[in-house]
Amino acid sequence: MKGAFLVNASRSGSTMMSTILRQHPDVLSLSELMATQGTRALLPGQISGQAFWWQLAKPTALMRHLANPASAPDEFLYHTVQKRRFDPFNCPLILAVTLPHLFPTPDTEFDELAHQMRRFSRQTRADHMRAMIDLLGTKTGQQFWVERSGGTLMATSALAKAFPNAKFAILLRDGRDVTLSMRHYKPARFVIWFWKLASRFGVDVFKPGAQIGSARWIALTEKLSGRVLPVDWILNTRPSIEDAARCWSALTRSGLAQFSELPTYRRLVLRYESVVADPKAELIRLARFLELPDNKGWLEYGANVPRMVSPRYKALPAQERRKLEELTAAARAVSDQLA
Repeated sequence: MKGAFLVNASRSGSTMMSTILRQHPDVLSLSELMATQGTRALLPGQISGQAFWWQLAKPTALMRHLANPASAPDEFLYHTVQKRRFDPFNCPLILAVTLPHLFPTPDTEFDELAHQMRRFSRQTRADHMRAMIDLLGTKTGQQFWVERSGGTLMATSALAKAFPNAKFAILLRDGRDVTLSMRHYKPARFVIWFWKLASRFGVDVFKPGAQIGSARWIALTEKLSGRVLPVDWILNTRPSIEDAARCWSALTRSGLAQFSELPTYRRLVLRYESVVADPKAELIRLARFLELPDNKGWLEYGANVPRMVSPRYKALPAQERRKLEELTAAARAVSDQLA
């Protein structure tokens, strides 16, 4: 299957884009598949099909806090499934978001996937992931896949290496608004907290090859501390504008540098503000980049999804607004130059 990643720095409108893409009859729209794998998503080395399925199915202590209807109500869908088999606050990770977006009976699809994937031979996580995507595509009859997870911009180089035939569309949004949104979104609060803690020890968790999702030490840290960290306190404590802005800036600058290293035929730049202002034109650009078949009905649907909203940062008190603009200025300049 041909495929692509819609990468972003989190809170950039990617859920909206995923909703639109899901309505294209030829697109297998995969929501939060990589994000729900957390620190284990792209670890190096080979594992058995049984072990990989366990990774897909078994929620870690941390992910039970992050991937649930209380922390991420817009993305998390399993709690809306009728006659569900699992507790929404302790369900298999792939059932948290991905499968409910694709199937009306996700528990049934979960069982079928388990039966097939447990029999896979030892291979890399990326090989397992590609094989699973092919299984889902065969099930739905779709020929193109697009994976969308919040915050995957930080993993662009790792994803490009693991999926050498995939394309990458980046969705950019004004960093001032993204910063404010990250302060309110609980999973993003944890990323900000972890980034700040690691920075105190001189560790860059967004650095290619050592970032969240690819580094064994981060996965081990989660395993050892997931049950003892004050996760509820972290999720319920709003970070300062300074911490959120600096975290967004660090993630964005690292991710944009990785994205810029991709060959031109593998990358497309989209801006949230442009999609909202002229959705049909931007969706045509995206469809051509992904090599999707023309579909007028899909374009008409997509053109009616985006809604113009006033930028949040403009409502801030003057002093806070100036501080936010100063803290995000450098990363916004890099973003504007890329766009």
